[in-house]
Amino acid sequence: MDGRTPSSPDFAPFAEQLAGLSLPVCAFDHQGRCLLWNREITRWLGWNAGQLAGPSPLALLFPDPAARRAVKKVLGRRPAAGFHQWSPRDSQGRSCPGLWTLLELPGVRLFIGQDLRRRQLVETQLGLAARILDNIDVGILITDARRRILLANPAVCRITGYEAAELLGRTPALLASGRHPDSFYREMWRSLEQQRRWRGEVWNRRKGGDIYPQLLAISALCDEQGRVGHYLALFSDISQLRAENAELEHIAQYDALTGIPNRRLLADRLVQAMARTHRHGTRLAVCYLDLDGFKQVNDQYGHPAGDRLLIEISRRLKQILRPYDTLARLGGDEFVLLFADLPPGDDLASVMPRVLATVAEPVRLDEGQARVSASIGVTFYPDDEVEADLLLQHADQAMYLAKQGGKNRYRCYDSAQQQHQHARQLQLQQLEQALLLHQFRLYYQPKVDLHNGDLVGLEALLRWQHPQQGLLVPGAFLSQLNGTRFESQLGRWVLEQVLHQLDLWQHQGLVLEVSLNIGADHLLQADFADQLEQALARHPAVAPGRLELEVQEVAALHHPQQAALVLERCHRLGVRIALDDFGTGLSALSFLRSLPLDLLKLDHSLISDMLTNSDDLSLVSSMLHLAHSVHRPVLAEGVESPELAALLLRLGCRFAQGYGIAEPMPAERIPDWIRGWQGNALWVDLKDRFAGG
Repeated sequence: MDGRTPSSPDFAPFAEQLAGLSLPVCAFDHQGRCLLWNREITRWLGWNAGQLAGPSPLALLFPDPAARRAVKKVLGRRPAAGFHQWSPRDSQGRSCPGLWTLLELPGVRLFIGQDLRRRQLVETQLGLAARILDNIDVGILITDARRRILLANPAVCRITGYEAAELLGRTPALLASGRHPDSFYREMWRSLEQQRRWRGEVWNRRKGGDIYPQLLAISALCDEQGRVGHYLALFSDISQLRAENAELEHIAQYDALTGIPNRRLLADRLVQAMARTHRHGTRLAVCYLDLDGFKQVNDQYGHPAGDRLLIEISRRLKQILRPYDTLARLGGDEFVLLFADLPPGDDLASVMPRVLATVAEPVRLDEGQARVSASIGVTFYPDDEVEADLLLQHADQAMYLAKQGGKNRYRCYDSAQQQHQHARQLQLQQLEQALLLHQFRLYYQPKVDLHNGDLVGLEALLRWQHPQQGLLVPGAFLSQLNGTRFESQLGRWVLEQVLHQLDLWQHQGLVLEVSLNIGADHLLQADFADQLEQALARHPAVAPGRLELEVQEVAALHHPQQAALVLERCHRLGVRIALDDFGTGLSALSFLRSLPLDLLKLDHSLISDMLTNSDDLSLVSSMLHLAHSVHRPVLAEGVESPELAALLLRLGCRFAQGYGIAEPMPAERIPDWIRGWQGNALWVDLKDRFAGG
């Protein structure tokens, strides 16, 4: 019989029934021979009936002699009934602790076993579950089908403040906060009835009365017929999580330094204010504010002092605002103010001066007293009916106009003016592209000595070979460069090209002098003299004295000390210095003496009408007298006729340039012009006039 060994006749009636039991069962006679070994014990210990059919099955099960003797002693004892804990070896040689019930039948010892390892595992798992239940931070409630609490773990008590005894037999309604309407709970129980689960956030009340947020999950536990027998609720106190989320949200939406809204929250407030404007028929002012002089505070006192100044400015500005206005910091020293719900026609004429005055008040710092001002750009919605990001952009553009207008002021956005600015920006981009595409050219206009006809130098003049418009003179594009970084970039290119051309002419046997105009912003850069020195070093064959820098008089007048320092450094390099547009800036004797000037250039606007206008003649005569008093030679621009050249020479102006002498020309035409200059009509006429006199 499968799973059994032949049994004694007395045992045979029982063997079939015992073999089919779901418990581990085996039987031995009093001599230790195996009479029965069912499938369950094979599953447990691995041995089969055939392996145990030999004369000494106990030697396989109990290889240890002492253990085997103890089992045999029980087999030989009468009566043999009782309980024994033995650990037979399985077919793999592992010890298998078990609890054995021994029954005595006629001629047979019957053993019914229980795997203690499985029971120990179950006990371990139950113990572990109990420890988890006691130590987990999640509150666990179990109720019966009528929602009466049957079990509450220690976490429930810690969270709610109730003792377990106070909760048992009560319903979870004891914990309700009263914040939720009845419809909230009806929906919860509808979900439990239909889906057997519900999850969400609720507000509950502790024993002490405190209301707190709770993350709650409820499951309905059903029997095999689908009837709800119990409810399991797991919950946790999320008060700290809520507080941390609120703090993170604050960090995400508020400036860490000043505590006012940042760019992210400003975007939300701006959209809301725009919507409210439409609902109420009001106006919204978007003001972009940038501090003037903030960098100097940082440089003089350090960044910690700069931070304290920003905090104080923010505090002052908040005091000006109404509760429904907004002050935000975009970063650095840039702020935005939103003035909402303005009545139609309100242009902030009374508010903006207060804002400017508030910012301009001195700020006392530990390191000393600091003073800044504000440049503000303002645009009004819905007058400026664009999207939120464009409103900020327009206010920013107006702010730059306020800075360019002298700072410490505000400017309102003007669409026509901004279109002009946009066009200027577009042309600036085209100019930058022109430099990359090598579309710029240098033309050279000769300068001569009217006394003897000698060529004294050339002036380099910029031209733009426009792909559609042809050759453009500086008046068509240079004004767009004033105050831009590209002005300096283009100035460096011109300087490099002039030095390169002087080098080429020298190799051709022409030793010439060339002057070039230097823009004010380029000249007044802190490293301009270094740039010049490096450029000269790249062309060692060109003597510095063959290069002349022309500086506009107005630019020098606006920054006399800085201009004097830069020009003095350049002069020490051996470069010549000329003052361009002499007379247009109302030159003063002290001013002329303060600069290292080698030449003064009379602007063509002063001399063009000398022959017909006595006032212009008197003015030029005075300017020449002033130049002679400081021992500076003068060159007149715009000389178009022999009559004008002769008059200038009689007044003491020896040097000249102009279309009457030569028009600006490409570098390759200069050698031919030099060879033909002595036959120039102006020079011939001039020689005749003075020869006849």
